[in-house]
Amino acid sequence: MARIRIAFWLIMLLLTGCNLNQGAESTALPPSPSPTIATALSCDDLVTVALNKANQVCTTLGRNQACYGNNLIDAELQPNATVSFTKAGDIVGVDLIRKLTTAPLDTSKQVWGIAILKIQANLADTVPGQNVTFLLFGNAVLDNITPKMQAVVLRTGVGGTTSCSNAPKSALLLQSPEGSQATMTINGASISLGSTAYLTAEQNSELTVATIEGSAVVSSANITRVVQPGAQVHLPLGGGDGLQVSGPPSQPEPFDVQAVGQAPLPLLERQVQVPPPIAPVVPTNTSVPVVPTACVVRADWNFSYTIQTGDTLFNVAQSFGLSVNELQQGNCIANANQIQVGQVIRVPRQLATAVPQPTAQPTNTIAPTPINPNLRADSTQLQQGECTTIRWDATNVSQVLFQGQPVTVTSQQVCPRVDTTYTLLLTYQDGKQVPYSVRILVALPQATTDTTAPQ
Repeated sequence: MARIRIAFWLIMLLLTGCNLNQGAESTALPPSPSPTIATALSCDDLVTVALNKANQVCTTLGRNQACYGNNLIDAELQPNATVSFTKAGDIVGVDLIRKLTTAPLDTSKQVWGIAILKIQANLADTVPGQNVTFLLFGNAVLDNITPKMQAVVLRTGVGGTTSCSNAPKSALLLQSPEGSQATMTINGASISLGSTAYLTAEQNSELTVATIEGSAVVSSANITRVVQPGAQVHLPLGGGDGLQVSGPPSQPEPFDVQAVGQAPLPLLERQVQVPPPIAPVVPTNTSVPVVPTACVVRADWNFSYTIQTGDTLFNVAQSFGLSVNELQQGNCIANANQIQVGQVIRVPRQLATAVPQPTAQPTNTIAPTPINPNLRADSTQLQQGECTTIRWDATNVSQVLFQGQPVTVTSQQVCPRVDTTYTLLLTYQDGKQVPYSVRILVALPQATTDTTAPQ
């Protein structure tokens, strides 16, 4: 009887267990689906998202600071640095960074490195709101970073894995404050910037400097070129690291308007319009018949002249050994009698700057040290709409550049709309270049207040 009872309870337990298992199976939740992988952005969308992010996270960037605009950026910090620079929005002082490397645009990894820097360079301490903007993007490296940027080295390469032809190429955008000129040394070349420029530097190939607006003065191997908007110059690169300028800048040529137009220009502090490229130089020995086209300015005239008070096209043409017709056609001037003071025209050469002849000296004497040009303005404080004249005394010089433009006069009338720093760059007989600056302050009109009592 006891055995029967034990068997009965064993059977009941087995049946209960089966019911419990069936209940558990009937109420169990279905297995969770695998996480859905987000759809990869196209290169156009990736660029748009990256620009928006960089624009949002770098708004508080100040003087001599760097901002992590978009991933990925590899920052090599100074040994004493304890800060973090690893994600979008991180901002650190440039004195704590030695080298920045930005990732190429890569649609498979969904990355495009963007770094933004505000650098003092040689701008005066009295204007802390003015900085040179460095915008590094794509497969690029900026090495030896300092607040003065006197020995910085740039390297750029081709883009990453992308399927769109209009993806921005790897490059560096530079922009100086409006009305100011900043001088830096990049890959061993001296670059005086009163403008917005686009730079690339391919190892063991060449450094290219293209001007978008304003002008850039590029000097190397005792040769100086003024690069106007729409033009670019090339400088050969070599040396142990393949990134040191090893020769003079080339003659200006039309810039790559497609590459410049694809650059992330909206991230610059001052918005600019991409100009058309300058006209290419036509070889003089070509036998191809010339096809009449719309008038273009002579691209083989690499110097500029600013029309002064009292100038006529006739006396300017005589100064350069040209006929009025040659000068008029070379600058596409429709009416030779209609030129304006301040108008900049192209000319084939630079006028010699008048230099007093030194008195005879014994052969063993040392040449006098070049003196300060006494750069000055008739008035350094103006009301908006007023003009003043800036004057200088250039002696013992081989070239004079005012605001990046070659000049042969010793004064220039200016009519600034805002506070503006004007720069005179002198090249002395020994090849030494020295910038001098004068700042004009402009008082803005006071807002009028309606004091009439309400009716």
